[in-house]
Amino acid sequence: MARYIVEKEPQSSGKHTIHNLNTFCPDVPNAQFQKMLGIFPTSRAALREAKKHFDLVNGCEKCSRDSYVP
Repeated sequence: MARYIVEKEPQSSGKHTIHNLNTFCPDVPNAQFQKMLGIFPTSRAALREAKKHFDLVNGCEKCSRDSYVP
């Protein structure tokens, strides 16, 4: 189980990125730009939760690879 956040600001693609806080991902934004999603067994589960808040969501290529779509 891991803690996940989603970026409040979208990337240039329009997608909001989710991050696993149990890793030391260098791309995690500062706290004011994060929305806490909660604790999930996989990044795909966190992605489903993030889609309740934002239409376009993607996993981080570095810390949430199983939900990352290039």
